[in-house]
Amino acid sequence: MKDVSRYVTEAELKQAELFRNVNIESIRGLIDRCEIKELKENDVLIKAGQQNNTVYILLSGELRIHIHALEKKAVAILGPGESVGEMSVIDQHPASAFVVAEKPSRLLSMDENMLWSLVYSSHTAAANLLAILTKRLRHADAFIMKELSLDDICERYGNVDALTGLHNRYWLDSMLKRQFLRSIMAKTRFSIIMIDIDNFKELNSTYGYISGDRILYSVARIISDYLRPSEMIARYGGDEFIILLPNLSIEATRAIAERVQNAVLNASPLDLCGSKIPHPTISIGIAEMKEGQTLEMFIDEADKALHRAKQIGSAISE
Repeated sequence: MKDVSRYVTEAELKQAELFRNVNIESIRGLIDRCEIKELKENDVLIKAGQQNNTVYILLSGELRIHIHALEKKAVAILGPGESVGEMSVIDQHPASAFVVAEKPSRLLSMDENMLWSLVYSSHTAAANLLAILTKRLRHADAFIMKELSLDDICERYGNVDALTGLHNRYWLDSMLKRQFLRSIMAKTRFSIIMIDIDNFKELNSTYGYISGDRILYSVARIISDYLRPSEMIARYGGDEFIILLPNLSIEATRAIAERVQNAVLNASPLDLCGSKIPHPTISIGIAEMKEGQTLEMFIDEADKALHRAKQIGSAISE
C-alpha cells in the first residue's frame, strides 16, 4: 500500500470540496489507494463523448472546460480544491465536455470504486458530493430519481474500507461465499485467519477515537504489507480482520499467521496524543474448511479459535 501523504499535503486535501469537514485521518487508507496525476499545459484530461470512470480532485494548477469541441471557448476555469468527472462516474454515460490543463496541474485520481467507498463511509463526504452535483445541475433530476438509492449504489460499487484501505465487509461477504462454494465444488482446501487487535477498547478509551483510527490504519497497513497477492485481507468490522487463503492447508495458514503476528509485534512504537507507546499486538484464530460445514459454521470455528487466542493473550489458536 503506497503512502500518498508523501506527495499530497493535508492542506491540499482539506481544500478539496469533496473532503470539506471530513476527518482526513478517518479516510487515510482510501486516499492511499488513489493515484497522483500530473498534467502539462494543454494536456487533455477528459474527452467529450468518451467514457470516464475517474473523479479528479485538483490539488494545484488550473483546468478549463470546453463544451462539445476544444475549438470552442472555455466555459469555465477550475482551481485547486475543485473536481471533475463526478457526473460521468455516477450516470455511467460518456463525458459531455473536454477538460484540459490550463497550466501545469497536479490531481488526485479517485476511481469509481474509491468514490463510492468514500461516500458510503462518510456522511459528510456524501453531502459534499451532493452539493457538488447540485452546483453542476447537469442531469440533477435524473440522478435524484434513479431507481437505486444512494446507499444501494454505494453498497453495490464500494468495496474498499475508507479508514484502512483494505477490502470492506461487503466485499468480504461476497468473496467468502464465492470462495467457499468454489472450494466445495472443486474439492480444494480453504482456510481463513481471523485477527483482533489486543486491548483495542481500552486504547480507544485512553487515547480517543482518532488515535483508535490510527491504530486500525497502522495494523492494517503492516499486515497487508506482509501478505502475498493471493492472500486476501478485508476488514471484518470494528478491530477485526479476516484473511482468505484458498488452496492452503492449516499448517501453511499457521505459518502465514505467525508471519503477520511477528510483523505487528516488531512494529515501531506509535505516537498517540504525544505519547510513544509500544505498537499494539494482535490475537489470531485460524480455521480450515471441513467437509459438511456450512459457511456460518466455518466462520464460527475461526471466531472460537480467536476467542481462545485472546484468552491466552497475543496468541494463535486453531
